[in-house]
Amino acid sequence: MDISDILKCKCCTDIFPEDISLAQPLYMALMLKYHPDKCSDPRAPEAAAVINELYRKLKKAHVALEKLFRCGSRAIEIKYLMELTQEYGMEYIGERNVYFLISNKFTDCFTDSEAKSDLFFREYLPQQILAQAEVFLPLVTHIFNTDEGILIETCKRTGELPLSRILDFYGGSLDSRHAAWIISRLLGICCYAETRGIVWNCLTEENLFIDPAEHTVRVCGGWWFAAREGSRMTGVQSRVYDSLSSLTKTDGIAQHITDLECVKALARRILPDDAPDAVRDYAESICSSSAFEEMEKWEKVIIDGFGVRRFTQMNVRLPDIAG
Repeated sequence: MDISDILKCKCCTDIFPEDISLAQPLYMALMLKYHPDKCSDPRAPEAAAVINELYRKLKKAHVALEKLFRCGSRAIEIKYLMELTQEYGMEYIGERNVYFLISNKFTDCFTDSEAKSDLFFREYLPQQILAQAEVFLPLVTHIFNTDEGILIETCKRTGELPLSRILDFYGGSLDSRHAAWIISRLLGICCYAETRGIVWNCLTEENLFIDPAEHTVRVCGGWWFAAREGSRMTGVQSRVYDSLSSLTKTDGIAQHITDLECVKALARRILPDDAPDAVRDYAESICSSSAFEEMEKWEKVIIDGFGVRRFTQMNVRLPDIAG
């Protein structure tokens, strides 16, 4: 790898393997070669800065932080790599776990919800359908009542990352093809909810995790705001509220179209200015009454906007967004 290649690197894995034990000797070799004291190329200081920064991020992603919660006389310790502030409290993200703290001020949105358990999204499903749905459904392992509020422990795959932090990494929007596969997955999630007779009420970037390598999307947070179609919602986050119809804002009744409106609002936020016209027009269009109709329209839009389908690589990984 020469200096020109190094200066193009944005992600840790552009230079280093994810295994820190393999990355360390490579880091030492690169610094021996490109340190300004050893390399006469005028670009050496900039190249060394890139190498140092990406290695720093990689190392930090392997150092867990710790936090204690009190649950009566019991202490609960969690380990995490980054934390996010949410409207309802805090989110702590580890390599394989995500912890959600719903502060005492907002616990009624959880305790009054029909979706207090991830079983709400899995009941009465044939095993074949459930096996396909597991890739995007929340997976809850423990719920604790702590002095600070309700602490929810969930599981995720190692490669799954918070969409909100990925958007920050890329400056707020994504390449059109990356945005397209995320929209496709979300419409599939809407179709699942419509079949189940439920409304997610949480399909926004602060609640979604994506796996850049596998091109999957998981509803990781906010799922406790879900409700059955036609029933009263216990609450929603601000981004979801902004997508509600005037009637829904007034009566608070869950409707499938809310999820579709949230997906299109998200599409408008993550699509770049140079997105194909057909894709941009879709994001601005009025929603159908059915998720399945919306998926049919989207399948045509993909062909009109991109032509032949092809897998697009997204190289961002945990160390790039952990800090």
